Amino acid sequence: MRSDRHRFREDALAQGRRLAREREIANVAFQAATVYQLPYADGSFDAAFACQHLAAPLAALREVRRVLKPGGVIGVADGSSTISFRYPTNPLLQAWDKLRGLEREHNTGRPYEALALRALLREAGFARTQASGTLTTETGPPAGSLEETRRVAQNHVILLRGVLGKLAVAQGWATREELAQMADALIAWGEASDAFYARPAFTAIGWT
Repeated sequence: MRSDRHRFREDALAQGRRLAREREIANVAFQAATVYQLPYADGSFDAAFACQHLAAPLAALREVRRVLKPGGVIGVADGSSTISFRYPTNPLLQAWDKLRGLEREHNTGRPYEALALRALLREAGFARTQASGTLTTETGPPAGSLEETRRVAQNHVILLRGVLGKLAVAQGWATREELAQMADALIAWGEASDAFYARPAFTAIGWT
């Protein structure tokens, strides 16, 4: 698992640098670091953006608050909700959706708390906050067309056959045979003419 995450991080950095070169953007730098101990001085940035998938989100937000200038702003996005809206469904699809929640709790070591974003920002020292929510998918807006449901199904099958599938087998959440059945169910669902899929995503803004 650790090597998979390291490879993903290195691939993401390489892709960012490549896109910057292609678009001739010179005033940007890419660096991997732990959010709990950022390698920057106090008050280094005007703004920050974070995706909230952390075991200790309050500690992370306090560290981001440290490196923001007075009057700085942070935007936080949390699309890791364990809630999903899928139609039609069946026991195999429900089992797959349940795996997503198990993965999140395994990686963070705590229950999902999407609606606490404003409270976390306030406790981290941000003077003013606001939050909002919407429906989305991992690949874009809610999937309500054949093209979109196919795309979601393909994305989920990639996860199932990759890191999440390996974790599920290692933790005893599912067997390889059960994962194969889930993959077939996802592909069939993606081809259904009346299929729909969405999950909630939450955002919040905090000002120092």
